[in-house]
Amino acid sequence: MNTNKEIFRIAIPNIIANISIPLLGIVDTALMGRMDDSAFIGAIALGGIIFNILYWGFGFLRPGTTGLTAQAYGKGEKGEAYRLFFRSSLIGLVVGLIILLLHVPIGKLFFSVLSGSNIVEDLASRYYRIRILAAPAVLALFAFRGWFFGMQDAVTPMILTVLANLLNIALSWYLVIEKGMSVEGVAYGTLAAQYITFFVALLYVLIKHRENLTPHFSKLILKAVEMKRFFAVNRDMFIRNIGLIFVFTFYTNHSSKISNDYLAINQILIQLFYFMSYAVDGFAFASESLVGKYLGASNFKKIREVIRKCLLYGLGFGGLFAIVYLFFGVQIFSLFTDNGQLIDDARPYLFWLSMVAISGSLAFIWDGIYSGGTASVEMRDSMIVSVIAFILTFYIVNQFSAMYSIWAGMVAFMLARSIFQMILYHSRIKKQWEDGIY
Repeated sequence: MNTNKEIFRIAIPNIIANISIPLLGIVDTALMGRMDDSAFIGAIALGGIIFNILYWGFGFLRPGTTGLTAQAYGKGEKGEAYRLFFRSSLIGLVVGLIILLLHVPIGKLFFSVLSGSNIVEDLASRYYRIRILAAPAVLALFAFRGWFFGMQDAVTPMILTVLANLLNIALSWYLVIEKGMSVEGVAYGTLAAQYITFFVALLYVLIKHRENLTPHFSKLILKAVEMKRFFAVNRDMFIRNIGLIFVFTFYTNHSSKISNDYLAINQILIQLFYFMSYAVDGFAFASESLVGKYLGASNFKKIREVIRKCLLYGLGFGGLFAIVYLFFGVQIFSLFTDNGQLIDDARPYLFWLSMVAISGSLAFIWDGIYSGGTASVEMRDSMIVSVIAFILTFYIVNQFSAMYSIWAGMVAFMLARSIFQMILYHSRIKKQWEDGIY
């Protein structure tokens, strides 16, 4: 198949699916933006930090499963590909249940560390206690989606993602607008949508793949060698995800220390950033699936072509979003809130948002390339360097401007990821792949 067709066959369903993900955060923020106090937006932001930490931390289940499954698919190892479904799903469910059992001390720990006004922390706590109940479903769905991508199926995860987010939006809107609930309505909407989607996904797998799954359900699922590789890859991705969590938690926590209004502005701006990142991630997921498949087949010519084209498409999308935010950011921002003061105060930050968008676009594509090739050690190392760049930039700029320092740090973080991952690929990873090390 033509490489462009392969890329777009995976990227387009992912772009459609991924755009629906930030729409959820946008709708939640917009619903709380209609309340009479900006603390409601702040509560969603603060509560969201906890779930970013928990779910981003264990989010390695999706790319880790994709890379390993795609490589098995490329090698023609059908049995191992199906055993990876059981392996990753089981781990997702177990981790989710552990989180659920420990949710009370986990909540106490987070709220003892995170900063916010009393009203923001109270509202965020109410939001957390409801939404945490979905942990097993969320982590199992990470594994499901990663496995589908590895099997070169981008349509099924698109359907599941769109279903989850449309249900979430509809239920949250109904509970907040029609039933007069506040943060509880948003949380219950999310909880119900995630469990409904989990059971739909499980039913689909059992129907569609039953003939292939049944013969490969055996003790080989827990085979020591394969489990060791699975955990080694995901361990490094977990460390990498901790870096992401640190940066975005720092972003929100710093915002909350300045004022509720500044927190509300940055919460809306970060939703716009997520919107861009999820769109670009369509091509990141394409690179993830295709690099893994062609690496398994030892087709290095195709790998180079996939990488080159995905980087080009990702940069194009990132540049497009940067232009839109730079010139139409005020109009877009006003869709989130009718608070005129917040809209005016947000104007200076739209330039920074545009810079983060374009500097981050290549980083997302490189993440996909690394995930498909299970280059988890290099992914981890590049994240460590990028976090250091973020910290240094933030504290240097913070001496002059507490308001702009977090945005300068975000630009440095994204640029460092893009540049360092490119350097590592050309200096180390490419040769390792050609030598059969992955």
